[in-house]
Amino acid sequence: MTERIKATIINSKHDGHKQVTIISGGGAGHEPSFAALVGNGLLSAAVSGNVFASPSVQQIVNTVTKVGGSAGTLLVIMNYTGDVLHFHLAAEKARVAGYHTAVLVVGDDVSVGRKRSGRVGRRGLAGTILVEKVLAARAQKGNVTLQELQKLGEDIVSRLATVGAALGHVHLPGRPKADFVESEDQVELGMGIHNETGCRILKPQPPVADLIDQMLDQLLDVNDADRHYVDFEMKNTVLLVNNLGGVSNLEFSAITKIVIDRLGTRNIVPVRTYAGAFMTSLDNKGFSITLLNANDEIIQYLDLPAYTPGWTTTGSQASRTKVQASQEVESSNQEHVEYASASPLQVDITSLSAVLLDTCHIIVDVGEEIDRYDAVVGDGDCGSTLGRTARAIIKSIEGNESFTKNTDAVRFIDTIAQIVEDNMDGTSGALYAIFLNALAASLRTIGLTENKKSMVKQSQWVEASVEALEALQRATPARAGDRTLMDALEPFITTLKATGTFSTALAAARKGKDRTKGMPAAFGRAVYVPEQSWSEVPDPGATGLVYLLEGLFSNQ
Repeated sequence: MTERIKATIINSKHDGHKQVTIISGGGAGHEPSFAALVGNGLLSAAVSGNVFASPSVQQIVNTVTKVGGSAGTLLVIMNYTGDVLHFHLAAEKARVAGYHTAVLVVGDDVSVGRKRSGRVGRRGLAGTILVEKVLAARAQKGNVTLQELQKLGEDIVSRLATVGAALGHVHLPGRPKADFVESEDQVELGMGIHNETGCRILKPQPPVADLIDQMLDQLLDVNDADRHYVDFEMKNTVLLVNNLGGVSNLEFSAITKIVIDRLGTRNIVPVRTYAGAFMTSLDNKGFSITLLNANDEIIQYLDLPAYTPGWTTTGSQASRTKVQASQEVESSNQEHVEYASASPLQVDITSLSAVLLDTCHIIVDVGEEIDRYDAVVGDGDCGSTLGRTARAIIKSIEGNESFTKNTDAVRFIDTIAQIVEDNMDGTSGALYAIFLNALAASLRTIGLTENKKSMVKQSQWVEASVEALEALQRATPARAGDRTLMDALEPFITTLKATGTFSTALAAARKGKDRTKGMPAAFGRAVYVPEQSWSEVPDPGATGLVYLLEGLFSNQ
Protein backbone atom coordinates (compact mmCIF):
# COMPACT_ATOMS: atom_id res chain seq x y z
CA MET A 1 0.00 0.00 0.00
CA THR A 2 2.95 2.32 0.44
CA GLU A 3 4.16 1.86 -3.14
CA ARG A 4 3.24 4.34 -5.85
CA ILE A 5 -0.03 3.34 -7.43
CA LYS A 6 -0.26 4.15 -11.13
CA ALA A 7 -2.72 2.00 -13.05
CA THR A 8 -4.80 2.34 -16.14
CA ILE A 9 -7.84 0.08 -16.36
CA ILE A 10 -9.13 -0.48 -19.88
CA ASN A 11 -12.25 -2.28 -21.04
CA SER A 12 -10.97 -4.83 -23.49
CA LYS A 13 -14.28 -5.11 -25.37
CA HIS A 14 -14.73 -1.41 -26.01
CA ASP A 15 -14.59 -0.10 -29.60
CA GLY A 16 -13.97 3.65 -29.41
CA HIS A 17 -14.55 4.11 -33.13
CA LYS A 18 -18.27 3.37 -32.93
CA GLN A 19 -19.25 5.61 -30.03
CA VAL A 20 -17.96 8.39 -27.79
CA THR A 21 -15.58 6.92 -25.25
CA ILE A 22 -15.84 7.94 -21.61
CA ILE A 23 -12.76 8.01 -19.39
CA SER A 24 -12.74 8.93 -15.73
CA GLY A 25 -10.24 8.79 -12.93
CA GLY A 26 -8.57 10.50 -10.02
CA GLY A 27 -6.66 9.51 -6.95
CA ALA A 28 -6.73 6.03 -5.49
CA GLY A 29 -8.58 5.44 -2.23
CA HIS A 30 -12.09 5.87 -3.65
CA GLU A 31 -12.60 2.30 -4.78
CA PRO A 32 -14.68 0.95 -6.45
CA SER A 33 -14.38 4.31 -8.23
CA PHE A 34 -13.11 4.40 -10.81
CA ALA A 35 -11.46 1.18 -11.92
CA ALA A 36 -14.37 -1.10 -10.99
CA LEU A 37 -16.74 1.05 -13.06
CA VAL A 38 -15.00 0.06 -16.30
CA GLY A 39 -17.12 -2.22 -18.43
CA ASN A 40 -20.00 -2.61 -20.80
CA GLY A 41 -22.55 0.12 -20.06
CA LEU A 42 -20.27 2.32 -18.02
CA LEU A 43 -16.71 3.65 -18.35
CA SER A 44 -14.50 2.93 -21.34
CA ALA A 45 -11.39 3.27 -19.17
CA ALA A 46 -10.22 4.60 -15.82
CA VAL A 47 -6.96 6.20 -14.74
CA SER A 48 -5.68 5.98 -11.16
CA GLY A 49 -3.09 8.06 -9.35
CA ASN A 50 -1.62 7.83 -5.87
CA VAL A 51 -3.92 7.79 -2.86
CA PHE A 52 -5.94 11.03 -3.02
CA ALA A 53 -3.64 12.37 -5.78
CA SER A 54 -4.35 13.02 -9.44
CA PRO A 55 -2.91 10.64 -12.05
CA SER A 56 -0.12 11.98 -14.22
CA VAL A 57 -0.75 13.75 -17.49
CA GLN A 58 1.21 11.04 -19.27
CA GLN A 59 -1.10 8.31 -17.94
CA ILE A 60 -4.18 10.20 -19.05
CA VAL A 61 -2.86 10.94 -22.54
CA ASN A 62 -1.77 7.32 -23.00
CA THR A 63 -5.26 6.19 -22.08
CA VAL A 64 -6.93 8.60 -24.51
CA THR A 65 -4.66 7.54 -27.35
CA LYS A 66 -5.26 3.85 -26.60
CA VAL A 67 -9.03 3.99 -26.13
CA GLY A 68 -10.23 7.08 -27.97
CA GLY A 69 -11.74 6.78 -31.42
CA SER A 70 -13.06 8.97 -34.17
CA ALA A 71 -16.28 9.70 -32.25
CA GLY A 72 -14.27 11.51 -29.55
CA THR A 73 -13.45 11.06 -25.87
CA LEU A 74 -15.17 12.66 -22.89
CA LEU A 75 -13.05 12.96 -19.74
CA VAL A 76 -15.37 12.99 -16.70
CA ILE A 77 -13.63 14.19 -13.54
CA MET A 78 -14.39 15.56 -10.10
CA ASN A 79 -13.78 19.22 -9.30
CA TYR A 80 -10.39 19.12 -7.57
CA THR A 81 -7.49 21.33 -8.67
CA GLY A 82 -5.03 18.56 -9.52
CA ASP A 83 -7.55 16.57 -11.52
CA VAL A 84 -8.87 19.64 -13.33
CA LEU A 85 -5.41 20.84 -14.37
CA HIS A 86 -3.99 17.43 -15.29
CA PHE A 87 -7.01 16.24 -17.27
CA HIS A 88 -7.34 19.55 -19.11
CA LEU A 89 -3.65 19.45 -20.01
CA ALA A 90 -4.01 15.84 -21.17
CA ALA A 91 -7.02 16.79 -23.27
CA GLU A 92 -5.03 19.51 -25.00
CA LYS A 93 -2.09 17.17 -25.63
CA ALA A 94 -4.47 14.60 -27.09
CA ARG A 95 -5.96 17.31 -29.32
CA VAL A 96 -2.48 18.08 -30.59
CA ALA A 97 -2.22 14.42 -31.60
CA GLY A 98 -5.53 14.63 -33.45
CA TYR A 99 -7.85 13.11 -30.84
CA HIS A 100 -11.20 14.84 -30.33
CA THR A 101 -11.56 15.43 -26.57
CA ALA A 102 -13.70 17.31 -24.08
CA VAL A 103 -13.63 17.60 -20.29
CA LEU A 104 -16.65 17.49 -18.00
CA VAL A 105 -15.99 18.65 -14.43
CA VAL A 106 -18.49 17.38 -11.86
CA GLY A 107 -19.21 19.45 -8.76
CA ASP A 108 -22.14 18.31 -6.61
CA ASP A 109 -21.22 19.16 -3.01
CA VAL A 110 -23.45 21.69 -1.23
CA SER A 111 -21.96 21.71 2.27
CA VAL A 112 -19.13 24.18 1.60
CA GLY A 113 -21.52 26.72 0.11
CA ARG A 114 -21.05 29.47 -2.44
CA LYS A 115 -19.28 31.93 -0.13
CA ARG A 116 -16.42 29.59 0.78
CA SER A 117 -16.07 27.76 -2.51
CA GLY A 118 -16.14 30.98 -4.56
CA ARG A 119 -15.22 30.61 -8.21
CA VAL A 120 -13.51 27.29 -7.55
CA GLY A 121 -17.02 25.83 -7.43
CA ARG A 122 -18.51 22.79 -5.78
CA ARG A 123 -16.41 19.77 -4.89
CA GLY A 124 -17.01 16.56 -6.77
CA LEU A 125 -18.51 13.77 -4.67
CA ALA A 126 -20.52 10.58 -5.15
CA GLY A 127 -22.97 12.20 -7.57
CA THR A 128 -20.23 11.74 -10.17
CA ILE A 129 -21.24 8.08 -10.39
CA LEU A 130 -24.76 8.94 -11.55
CA VAL A 131 -23.37 11.33 -14.17
CA GLU A 132 -21.10 8.64 -15.54
CA LYS A 133 -23.85 6.02 -15.58
CA VAL A 134 -26.23 8.19 -17.60
CA LEU A 135 -23.59 9.42 -20.03
CA ALA A 136 -22.21 5.94 -20.63
CA ALA A 137 -25.68 4.56 -21.36
CA ARG A 138 -26.39 7.44 -23.73
CA ALA A 139 -23.06 6.95 -25.49
CA GLN A 140 -23.68 3.23 -25.90
CA LYS A 141 -27.04 3.93 -27.50
CA GLY A 142 -25.14 5.81 -30.22
CA ASN A 143 -26.07 8.63 -32.55
CA VAL A 144 -24.72 11.29 -30.19
CA THR A 145 -21.78 13.66 -30.67
CA LEU A 146 -19.11 14.47 -28.12
CA GLN A 147 -20.49 18.00 -27.71
CA GLU A 148 -24.04 16.68 -27.22
CA LEU A 149 -22.83 14.22 -24.60
CA GLN A 150 -20.87 16.93 -22.80
CA LYS A 151 -23.94 19.19 -22.80
CA LEU A 152 -26.06 16.37 -21.36
CA GLY A 153 -23.43 15.91 -18.64
CA GLU A 154 -23.51 19.60 -17.76
CA ASP A 155 -27.29 19.41 -17.44
CA ILE A 156 -27.06 16.40 -15.09
CA VAL A 157 -24.45 18.14 -12.94
CA SER A 158 -26.77 21.14 -12.58
CA ARG A 159 -29.40 18.74 -11.20
CA LEU A 160 -27.16 17.18 -8.53
CA ALA A 161 -26.66 17.86 -4.83
CA THR A 162 -24.56 15.85 -2.36
CA VAL A 163 -23.60 16.19 1.28
CA GLY A 164 -21.46 13.88 3.42
CA ALA A 165 -20.88 13.20 7.11
CA ALA A 166 -18.30 11.15 8.99
CA LEU A 167 -17.14 10.38 12.49
CA GLY A 168 -13.62 11.58 11.70
CA HIS A 169 -10.62 11.47 9.39
CA VAL A 170 -8.75 8.55 7.89
CA HIS A 171 -5.07 7.67 8.05
CA LEU A 172 -3.35 7.58 4.67
CA PRO A 173 -1.27 4.41 4.25
CA GLY A 174 2.46 4.93 4.52
CA ARG A 175 2.22 8.46 5.87
CA PRO A 176 2.60 9.85 9.39
CA LYS A 177 -0.60 10.31 11.26
CA ALA A 178 -1.98 13.84 11.20
CA ASP A 179 -1.98 16.07 14.26
CA PHE A 180 -5.72 16.59 14.43
CA VAL A 181 -7.43 15.39 17.56
CA GLU A 182 -10.80 13.73 17.22
CA SER A 183 -13.43 13.16 19.82
CA GLU A 184 -15.30 9.88 20.04
CA ASP A 185 -18.48 11.85 20.59
CA GLN A 186 -18.68 14.02 17.50
CA VAL A 187 -19.56 13.88 13.82
CA GLU A 188 -18.37 16.15 11.02
CA LEU A 189 -21.12 17.40 8.73
CA GLY A 190 -19.97 18.24 5.20
CA MET A 191 -17.00 15.89 5.27
CA GLY A 192 -15.14 15.60 1.97
CA ILE A 193 -13.60 12.49 0.41
CA HIS A 194 -9.96 13.59 0.84
CA ASN A 195 -9.93 14.15 4.60
CA GLU A 196 -11.21 17.71 4.26
CA THR A 197 -12.66 18.96 7.51
CA GLY A 198 -16.43 19.25 7.60
CA CYS A 199 -18.23 22.55 7.47
CA ARG A 200 -19.72 21.92 10.90
CA ILE A 201 -18.71 19.72 13.83
CA LEU A 202 -21.68 18.34 15.72
CA LYS A 203 -20.82 17.57 19.33
CA PRO A 204 -22.12 15.55 20.99
CA GLN A 205 -23.17 13.20 18.22
CA PRO A 206 -26.85 13.65 17.42
CA PRO A 207 -29.08 10.64 16.79
CA VAL A 208 -28.71 9.36 13.22
CA ALA A 209 -32.18 10.59 12.26
CA ASP A 210 -31.33 14.12 13.46
CA LEU A 211 -28.02 14.05 11.58
CA ILE A 212 -29.81 12.98 8.40
CA ASP A 213 -32.36 15.75 8.86
CA GLN A 214 -29.55 18.29 9.03
CA MET A 215 -28.00 16.80 5.88
CA LEU A 216 -31.34 16.95 4.07
CA ASP A 217 -31.74 20.56 5.17
CA GLN A 218 -28.53 21.41 3.33
CA LEU A 219 -29.78 19.56 0.25
CA LEU A 220 -33.35 20.81 0.17
CA ASP A 221 -33.72 24.14 2.01
CA VAL A 222 -34.74 26.65 -0.67
CA ASN A 223 -34.22 29.50 1.81
CA ASP A 224 -30.51 28.70 2.25
CA ALA A 225 -29.12 30.98 -0.46
CA ASP A 226 -25.59 29.77 0.19
CA ARG A 227 -26.34 26.09 -0.43
CA HIS A 228 -29.50 26.00 -2.53
CA TYR A 229 -28.37 24.75 -5.94
CA VAL A 230 -31.23 22.53 -7.13
CA ASP A 231 -35.02 22.63 -7.01
CA PHE A 232 -36.16 19.05 -6.49
CA GLU A 233 -39.45 17.68 -7.80
CA MET A 234 -41.22 15.16 -5.61
CA LYS A 235 -41.94 12.72 -8.44
CA ASN A 236 -38.55 12.70 -10.17
CA THR A 237 -35.96 12.56 -7.39
CA VAL A 238 -33.26 9.89 -7.56
CA LEU A 239 -31.51 8.97 -4.31
CA LEU A 240 -27.98 7.63 -3.90
CA VAL A 241 -26.76 6.75 -0.41
CA ASN A 242 -23.01 6.20 -0.50
CA ASN A 243 -20.89 4.35 2.06
CA LEU A 244 -17.56 6.15 2.52
CA GLY A 245 -15.96 2.80 3.23
CA GLY A 246 -16.04 2.10 6.95
CA VAL A 247 -19.72 1.66 7.82
CA SER A 248 -20.83 -1.94 8.37
CA ASN A 249 -23.49 -3.39 6.10
CA LEU A 250 -25.96 -3.62 8.99
CA GLU A 251 -25.49 0.01 10.00
CA PHE A 252 -25.50 1.20 6.40
CA SER A 253 -28.78 -0.56 5.68
CA ALA A 254 -30.32 1.18 8.69
CA ILE A 255 -28.95 4.54 7.53
CA THR A 256 -30.42 4.04 4.05
CA LYS A 257 -33.85 3.23 5.49
CA ILE A 258 -33.77 6.32 7.72
CA VAL A 259 -32.80 8.53 4.76
CA ILE A 260 -35.77 7.23 2.76
CA ASP A 261 -38.09 7.67 5.74
CA ARG A 262 -36.93 11.23 6.43
CA LEU A 263 -37.35 12.13 2.76
CA GLY A 264 -40.89 10.81 3.05
CA THR A 265 -41.65 13.34 5.78
CA ARG A 266 -40.79 16.00 3.17
CA ASN A 267 -43.12 14.41 0.61
CA ILE A 268 -40.25 13.07 -1.48
CA VAL A 269 -40.43 9.44 -2.55
CA PRO A 270 -37.37 8.55 -4.66
CA VAL A 271 -38.18 7.07 -8.07
CA ARG A 272 -34.88 5.18 -7.92
CA THR A 273 -32.69 4.39 -4.92
CA TYR A 274 -29.08 3.28 -5.07
CA ALA A 275 -27.26 2.29 -1.91
CA GLY A 276 -23.73 0.99 -1.48
CA ALA A 277 -20.04 1.83 -1.52
CA PHE A 278 -19.67 3.73 -4.79
CA MET A 279 -17.24 6.53 -3.91
CA THR A 280 -15.27 5.69 -0.77
CA SER A 281 -12.64 7.53 1.22
CA LEU A 282 -10.47 4.58 2.20
CA ASP A 283 -12.19 3.21 5.32
CA ASN A 284 -13.88 6.41 6.49
CA LYS A 285 -16.70 5.82 8.94
CA GLY A 286 -19.24 7.95 7.18
CA PHE A 287 -21.72 8.23 4.35
CA SER A 288 -23.06 10.73 1.86
CA ILE A 289 -26.49 11.48 0.45
CA THR A 290 -26.92 12.45 -3.19
CA LEU A 291 -30.15 13.70 -4.74
CA LEU A 292 -30.67 13.99 -8.48
CA ASN A 293 -33.55 15.95 -9.96
CA ALA A 294 -34.07 13.52 -12.84
CA ASN A 295 -36.32 13.44 -15.88
CA ASP A 296 -37.64 10.56 -17.98
CA GLU A 297 -34.55 10.50 -20.20
CA ILE A 298 -32.16 10.34 -17.23
CA ILE A 299 -34.15 7.58 -15.56
CA GLN A 300 -34.24 5.64 -18.83
CA TYR A 301 -30.43 5.62 -18.99
CA LEU A 302 -30.05 4.84 -15.30
CA ASP A 303 -32.23 1.76 -15.82
CA LEU A 304 -30.11 0.35 -18.63
CA PRO A 305 -27.82 -2.43 -17.37
CA ALA A 306 -24.12 -1.94 -16.74
CA TYR A 307 -21.91 -4.97 -16.32
CA THR A 308 -19.22 -3.82 -13.93
CA PRO A 309 -18.39 -4.90 -10.36
CA GLY A 310 -18.65 -1.33 -9.09
CA TRP A 311 -22.23 -0.59 -10.13
CA THR A 312 -24.71 -1.84 -7.56
CA THR A 313 -28.25 -2.03 -8.94
CA THR A 314 -31.56 -2.14 -7.12
CA GLY A 315 -35.25 -2.74 -7.83
CA SER A 316 -35.86 -3.64 -11.44
CA GLN A 317 -32.24 -3.00 -12.38
CA ALA A 318 -30.40 -5.75 -14.22
CA SER A 319 -27.96 -7.78 -12.16
CA ARG A 320 -24.34 -7.17 -12.74
CA THR A 321 -21.92 -9.68 -14.21
CA LYS A 322 -18.19 -9.98 -14.12
CA VAL A 323 -16.49 -7.46 -16.34
CA GLN A 324 -13.72 -8.53 -18.64
CA ALA A 325 -10.97 -6.01 -18.23
CA SER A 326 -7.21 -5.76 -18.46
CA GLN A 327 -4.91 -3.83 -16.18
CA GLU A 328 -1.92 -1.98 -17.49
CA VAL A 329 0.56 -0.71 -14.93
CA GLU A 330 2.45 2.30 -16.24
CA SER A 331 6.04 2.99 -15.25
CA SER A 332 6.55 6.26 -13.41
CA ASN A 333 9.61 6.82 -15.62
CA GLN A 334 7.83 6.81 -18.96
CA GLU A 335 9.53 8.25 -21.99
CA HIS A 336 7.74 11.05 -23.76
CA VAL A 337 5.97 10.25 -27.00
CA GLU A 338 5.72 12.88 -29.72
CA TYR A 339 1.98 13.49 -29.88
CA ALA A 340 1.89 16.40 -32.30
CA SER A 341 0.89 15.40 -35.81
CA ALA A 342 2.44 17.05 -38.85
CA SER A 343 1.14 20.48 -39.83
CA PRO A 344 1.64 22.56 -42.98
CA LEU A 345 2.21 25.66 -40.84
CA GLN A 346 5.90 26.50 -40.71
CA VAL A 347 8.15 28.78 -38.64
CA ASP A 348 11.49 30.44 -39.32
CA ILE A 349 13.27 28.14 -36.92
CA THR A 350 16.59 30.01 -37.02
CA SER A 351 15.10 33.36 -36.02
CA LEU A 352 12.64 31.83 -33.56
CA SER A 353 15.34 29.78 -31.83
CA ALA A 354 17.57 32.87 -31.52
CA VAL A 355 14.76 34.93 -29.94
CA LEU A 356 13.80 32.09 -27.63
CA LEU A 357 17.43 31.59 -26.60
CA ASP A 358 17.84 35.28 -25.72
CA THR A 359 14.55 35.25 -23.81
CA CYS A 360 15.55 32.21 -21.76
CA HIS A 361 18.82 33.91 -20.77
CA ILE A 362 16.76 36.89 -19.57
CA ILE A 363 14.57 34.58 -17.48
CA VAL A 364 17.66 33.02 -15.90
CA ASP A 365 19.08 36.47 -15.08
CA VAL A 366 15.91 37.72 -13.35
CA GLY A 367 15.35 34.51 -11.38
CA GLU A 368 16.70 35.92 -8.11
CA GLU A 369 14.51 39.02 -8.38
CA ILE A 370 11.37 36.93 -8.88
CA ASP A 371 12.38 34.62 -6.02
CA ARG A 372 12.63 37.68 -3.72
CA TYR A 373 9.09 38.65 -4.66
CA ASP A 374 7.90 35.11 -4.12
CA ALA A 375 9.59 34.91 -0.72
CA VAL A 376 7.28 37.71 0.43
CA VAL A 377 4.00 36.23 -0.83
CA GLY A 378 4.76 32.57 -1.54
CA ASP A 379 7.40 29.92 -1.00
CA GLY A 380 10.28 31.74 -2.69
CA ASP A 381 10.93 29.48 -5.66
CA CYS A 382 8.98 31.01 -8.56
CA GLY A 383 12.08 32.50 -10.19
CA SER A 384 14.10 29.33 -9.65
CA THR A 385 11.37 27.27 -11.27
CA LEU A 386 11.20 29.55 -14.29
CA GLY A 387 15.01 29.59 -14.48
CA ARG A 388 15.24 25.80 -14.39
CA THR A 389 12.81 25.57 -17.30
CA ALA A 390 14.66 28.28 -19.23
CA ARG A 391 17.97 26.40 -18.79
CA ALA A 392 16.34 23.22 -20.09
CA ILE A 393 15.16 25.04 -23.21
CA ILE A 394 18.63 26.56 -23.70
CA LYS A 395 20.16 23.10 -23.44
CA SER A 396 17.72 21.75 -26.01
CA ILE A 397 18.39 24.57 -28.47
CA GLU A 398 22.18 24.45 -28.12
CA GLY A 399 22.64 20.71 -27.76
CA ASN A 400 19.97 19.14 -29.97
CA GLU A 401 20.49 19.50 -33.71
CA SER A 402 17.03 18.14 -34.51
CA PHE A 403 15.48 20.90 -32.41
CA THR A 404 16.84 23.61 -34.69
CA LYS A 405 15.67 21.79 -37.81
CA ASN A 406 12.04 21.41 -36.73
CA THR A 407 10.21 23.97 -38.85
CA ASP A 408 6.75 22.51 -38.17
CA ALA A 409 5.00 25.11 -35.96
CA VAL A 410 2.79 22.59 -34.15
CA ARG A 411 5.62 20.19 -33.36
CA PHE A 412 7.86 23.06 -32.30
CA ILE A 413 5.32 24.30 -29.74
CA ASP A 414 4.66 20.72 -28.62
CA THR A 415 8.39 20.24 -27.98
CA ILE A 416 8.52 23.38 -25.83
CA ALA A 417 5.39 22.25 -23.97
CA GLN A 418 7.03 18.92 -23.10
CA ILE A 419 10.13 20.69 -21.78
CA VAL A 420 7.87 22.85 -19.60
CA GLU A 421 6.05 19.79 -18.27
CA ASP A 422 9.33 18.09 -17.38
CA ASN A 423 10.90 21.06 -15.63
CA MET A 424 8.28 23.48 -14.32
CA ASP A 425 6.40 22.05 -11.37
CA GLY A 426 3.55 23.49 -9.33
CA THR A 427 0.47 25.32 -10.53
CA SER A 428 2.46 27.62 -12.82
CA GLY A 429 3.85 24.62 -14.67
CA ALA A 430 0.40 23.24 -15.27
CA LEU A 431 -0.90 26.62 -16.47
CA TYR A 432 1.97 27.14 -18.90
CA ALA A 433 1.68 23.56 -20.17
CA ILE A 434 -2.06 23.78 -20.74
CA PHE A 435 -1.66 27.05 -22.63
CA LEU A 436 1.17 25.73 -24.82
CA ASN A 437 -0.59 22.48 -25.63
CA ALA A 438 -3.80 24.33 -26.43
CA LEU A 439 -1.77 26.71 -28.61
CA ALA A 440 -0.33 23.76 -30.53
CA ALA A 441 -3.76 22.14 -30.86
CA SER A 442 -5.29 25.36 -32.17
CA LEU A 443 -2.47 25.82 -34.69
CA ARG A 444 -3.04 22.26 -35.86
CA THR A 445 -6.73 22.99 -36.44
CA ILE A 446 -5.91 26.21 -38.29
CA GLY A 447 -3.38 24.34 -40.39
CA LEU A 448 -5.97 21.85 -41.61
CA THR A 449 -7.35 24.57 -43.88
CA GLU A 450 -3.98 25.02 -45.63
CA ASN A 451 -3.38 23.08 -48.85
CA LYS A 452 0.39 23.51 -48.79
CA LYS A 453 3.20 24.48 -46.47
CA SER A 454 3.19 28.13 -45.47
CA MET A 455 4.67 30.35 -42.76
CA VAL A 456 2.44 31.04 -39.78
CA LYS A 457 0.87 34.46 -40.17
CA GLN A 458 0.58 36.87 -37.25
CA SER A 459 -3.20 36.66 -37.49
CA GLN A 460 -2.97 32.87 -37.07
CA TRP A 461 -0.71 33.19 -34.03
CA VAL A 462 -3.22 35.61 -32.51
CA GLU A 463 -6.19 33.37 -33.29
CA ALA A 464 -4.45 30.36 -31.76
CA SER A 465 -3.42 32.39 -28.69
CA VAL A 466 -6.99 33.52 -28.10
CA GLU A 467 -8.21 29.91 -28.27
CA ALA A 468 -5.39 28.78 -25.97
CA LEU A 469 -6.39 31.42 -23.41
CA GLU A 470 -9.98 30.17 -23.59
CA ALA A 471 -8.77 26.60 -23.01
CA LEU A 472 -6.74 27.75 -20.00
CA GLN A 473 -9.75 29.60 -18.60
CA ARG A 474 -11.75 26.37 -18.80
CA ALA A 475 -9.12 24.69 -16.64
CA THR A 476 -8.77 27.37 -13.94
CA PRO A 477 -11.15 29.88 -12.36
CA ALA A 478 -8.28 32.38 -12.01
CA ARG A 479 -8.84 35.61 -13.90
CA ALA A 480 -7.27 39.05 -14.13
CA GLY A 481 -7.81 40.65 -10.73
CA ASP A 482 -6.93 37.52 -8.73
CA ARG A 483 -3.18 38.27 -8.41
CA THR A 484 -1.86 35.52 -10.67
CA LEU A 485 -0.02 35.36 -13.99
CA MET A 486 -3.47 35.80 -15.60
CA ASP A 487 -3.21 39.49 -14.67
CA ALA A 488 -0.52 39.80 -17.36
CA LEU A 489 -1.61 37.08 -19.80
CA GLU A 490 -5.24 38.12 -20.25
CA PRO A 491 -4.60 41.80 -21.06
CA PHE A 492 -1.73 40.86 -23.38
CA ILE A 493 -3.84 38.52 -25.51
CA THR A 494 -7.05 40.56 -25.47
CA THR A 495 -5.14 43.74 -26.40
CA LEU A 496 -3.22 41.92 -29.13
CA LYS A 497 -6.47 40.61 -30.55
CA ALA A 498 -8.02 44.09 -30.49
CA THR A 499 -5.07 46.07 -31.85
CA GLY A 500 -2.76 43.60 -33.57
CA THR A 501 0.16 45.59 -32.11
CA PHE A 502 2.73 43.85 -29.90
CA SER A 503 3.96 47.06 -28.26
CA THR A 504 0.42 47.93 -27.15
CA ALA A 505 -0.16 44.40 -25.90
CA LEU A 506 3.10 44.45 -23.94
CA ALA A 507 2.11 47.74 -22.33
CA ALA A 508 -1.19 46.17 -21.27
CA ALA A 509 0.65 43.17 -19.78
CA ARG A 510 3.01 45.44 -17.83
CA LYS A 511 0.08 47.48 -16.54
CA GLY A 512 -1.69 44.30 -15.47
CA LYS A 513 1.40 43.10 -13.65
CA ASP A 514 1.84 46.45 -11.91
CA ARG A 515 -1.76 46.37 -10.72
CA THR A 516 -1.07 43.19 -8.76
CA LYS A 517 1.01 45.17 -6.26
CA GLY A 518 -1.42 45.68 -3.40
CA MET A 519 -4.01 43.36 -4.93
CA PRO A 520 -5.56 40.75 -2.57
CA ALA A 521 -4.74 37.19 -3.63
CA ALA A 522 -7.52 34.76 -4.54
CA PHE A 523 -5.44 31.64 -5.25
CA GLY A 524 -2.26 29.93 -4.11
CA ARG A 525 -0.12 30.38 -1.02
CA ALA A 526 -0.41 34.16 -1.25
CA VAL A 527 -3.93 33.78 0.13
CA TYR A 528 -2.45 32.86 3.50
CA VAL A 529 0.15 35.62 3.91
CA PRO A 530 -0.55 38.84 5.83
CA GLU A 531 -2.40 41.44 3.79
CA GLN A 532 0.39 44.02 4.11
CA SER A 533 2.67 41.69 2.15
CA TRP A 534 0.51 42.10 -0.96
CA SER A 535 1.43 45.80 -1.16
CA GLU A 536 5.17 45.17 -1.04
CA VAL A 537 5.69 43.31 -4.33
CA PRO A 538 3.87 42.51 -7.58
CA ASP A 539 2.75 38.96 -8.25
CA PRO A 540 5.84 36.83 -9.02
CA GLY A 541 4.07 34.76 -11.68
CA ALA A 542 2.82 37.83 -13.53
CA THR A 543 6.29 39.38 -13.26
CA GLY A 544 7.96 36.33 -14.78
CA LEU A 545 5.43 36.24 -17.61
CA VAL A 546 6.04 39.92 -18.45
CA TYR A 547 9.79 39.28 -18.69
CA LEU A 548 9.02 36.34 -20.96
CA LEU A 549 6.71 38.35 -23.20
CA GLU A 550 9.16 41.24 -23.38
CA GLY A 551 11.93 38.91 -24.48
CA LEU A 552 9.78 37.33 -27.18
CA PHE A 553 8.02 40.38 -28.60
CA SER A 554 9.88 43.61 -27.78
CA ASN A 555 11.40 43.72 -31.27
CA GLN A 556 8.15 42.90 -33.08
